[in-house]
Formats: sequence, C-alpha cells, structure tokens
Amino acid sequence: MVRGDFVNILLTNDDGITSERLLYLESVLKEYGDVYVVAPMFEQSAKSASLTIGEIKFEKYSEHKYAIYGTPVDCVTFGVHGLKVDFDLVVSGVNKGFNLGIDILYSGTLGACFQAQYFNIKSLAFSGDYKGYEIVKKELNKTLEYVFDKKMLSKNHTININFPMEKFEVSNGIVEVNRYLRRYEVKGEIKENVFVRKRDYNTVKAPEGTDAFAHDNGFTSITRVTI
Repeated sequence: MVRGDFVNILLTNDDGITSERLLYLESVLKEYGDVYVVAPMFEQSAKSASLTIGEIKFEKYSEHKYAIYGTPVDCVTFGVHGLKVDFDLVVSGVNKGFNLGIDILYSGTLGACFQAQYFNIKSLAFSGDYKGYEIVKKELNKTLEYVFDKKMLSKNHTININFPMEKFEVSNGIVEVNRYLRRYEVKGEIKENVFVRKRDYNTVKAPEGTDAFAHDNGFTSITRVTI
C-alpha cells in the first residue's frame, strides 16, 4: 500500500486527544492518506457505543484536528456529519489496554468502529498493552500491510487488532482468529454508600484459534467483528 490508497482517514480513540499512542498512529497513517483526528477531550474508556443527545461541544486545533466534549461515537458522528468529509476509513486506537472477547462489548475504541459500520464506512481498531507500546511500534506497519494486502477491510465488519503483551518484545506472528468469551470472576462488596467492584480473569486456558489464545501466546490477533 502507498499513500493515496485511502483519500481520507478519520482517526479517533477513547483515551483522549493527548494520547501518545494516538499521535503515533496518526504519524503512521499519514503514509496512506489525509488523516483527520477527531478524539475525545477527556478519556472515555468503557463508554461502548454511548452517545450525546443534543449539542456536542468541540475545540478546533487545526483543519485536521478536533477535540470533542463527548464519546468516541460522538467523534465519529462529528467527523462524518459535522466535517462532511467523505471518509474511506475510520481507525480507532491505539487503545491503552487490550480489547478481547467480552471486552469488545464495553470498549469505546470498538464503539467508534461500530458507529463507522453504521455509517457504512470501513473500520479498523488497534489495542495493546497498557504497560507500554514499544511492541506496537515494531509491529504496526507490518500489521497494516497484512490487512491491506489481504483486502480484509469491509463496510460489513470491523477489523479488531490486538498486539501482544510487552513482555514478548516482538510478535510471534499475525493470526486471524475468533473471539473467545473468557468470563471474568466478578466480586464486589458494599462499603457505606460505595460499591467496590473487582474482577479477575478466570484461569481456564483459551482454545487455539481464539483471540485469548493469541494474547496468551504472544501473537498479534485479528478478528472480524460485526454490530
């Protein structure tokens, strides 16, 4: 793929406009087209597909960069219907934390992509280890080329990509897999007027061919997700 394959790219996230990972992804995507950054002013993690009813305030940083006082879904809606740009691709990330299995249901990163699907636009989500993103820097270009060369993008699904944990240093390869709904062990207790909620992954090993297995074994996973 070379510059010009995508004329207009809308880039967003749920970690906020100041995210280093967002800025890094922006720099890479500029190799492929004109990038418009429309991201939340403040962190919007776990917002799923929530949206603002009524007015959405924003700040304009430049002709290609806007901060939205709202959710990732608001960002996509603003970009498509506010800027009135004909976007070829919506990209969300790189999220600070993985989006595997059931996480996709709650993820603001994926919520933005689901809104793109609703608007009939191809979409791509990236997530990685919350501890750092050195492995993302090593693997991002290779992973993009894999997706583009295999023509995996579609208006009918989102391509959801999770990079390996930082402890692996490099990816053991790219694998196309299915989601594994590994359940959390959820515990909680009430302290005065506060509900303290905790969750832990269960210890059941994920089967091969799933995003959780890829995660546990140092692979870059690709799943197709539909709304």
